Amino acid sequence: MAGGGEGFGMRRPADWLELSVLVVAWGSSFALTKVAVGALAPQWVAALRIAIGAALLVAIVLARGGRPAGEGLRRWLWCLWLGAVGNVAPFFLIAWGTQYIASGLAGILMAAVPLVVITLAHFLLPDEPMTARRGAGFLVGFLGVVFLIGPDALGGLGAGGTTVLAELAILAATVCYALMGVTARRAPPMDPIEKSAGVLVAAAVLATVLAMVTAPAGLSAVTPASATAVVVLGVLPTAIATVVLFRLLHRAGAGFVSLSNYLIPAFAVVTGIVFLGERLAWQDAAGFALLVAGLALAEARRGRR
Repeated sequence: MAGGGEGFGMRRPADWLELSVLVVAWGSSFALTKVAVGALAPQWVAALRIAIGAALLVAIVLARGGRPAGEGLRRWLWCLWLGAVGNVAPFFLIAWGTQYIASGLAGILMAAVPLVVITLAHFLLPDEPMTARRGAGFLVGFLGVVFLIGPDALGGLGAGGTTVLAELAILAATVCYALMGVTARRAPPMDPIEKSAGVLVAAAVLATVLAMVTAPAGLSAVTPASATAVVVLGVLPTAIATVVLFRLLHRAGAGFVSLSNYLIPAFAVVTGIVFLGERLAWQDAAGFALLVAGLALAEARRGRR
């Protein structure tokens, strides 16, 4: 990838600006989701944000003279798989979970995605084995997750069962994202923007059908605030962030983009505190510190490469 070997200090201002766009887009998505699920069913929050993002990306692809997913049934089947595991399932799980926990805590739990990727890659990708350093990073990060949820809660759901289930739903979303990231390497080659549009189109159809079947009255209580939140979710973290991500990956490299793993949870916490009046418990801060430490340890060698 272009620019993959340069130091962070040599990056152009445009690179840092686009990285900031990613952090703001993805970091704010948790607070926006919290607002949206205040009046809409989680199924519809997921379906609507995907549909809005799909419409925007399809318009971009058509303006470039391309077509979503390119050509061929095999590519569309891959788009359906990637859309299901990378959009429909995690968007629903995050929306459902944020009904019961703070949006900032949801953002912190999502920091576990790279650690799940390390584990899945060991079993699914021969060129990404589990090394001692990655294993140590995973253990430290996993300790952070246990600290966030609470060792007592993991021993039994008890009175706080809904909260624990919500936290586990967010962690399940990290598994979905990781599975998408690992299996996407096996997909046939496609133009990045055309692939993204195809994935969102397939995901939009699937999510809408599921929402209509499982929550037919899920739109009945829509409010101006929830509608605005869903539109912003579809435009910013679903469509625009996808385009920015591929541009930045091509120009600056994956190592530079991986900085967002450290910044997004912090931005999610700040957004929740400032706009939703949430509070961060000391256990959450400690768990986040362990997660970041595990991530830094696991990615240290990869970053130097």
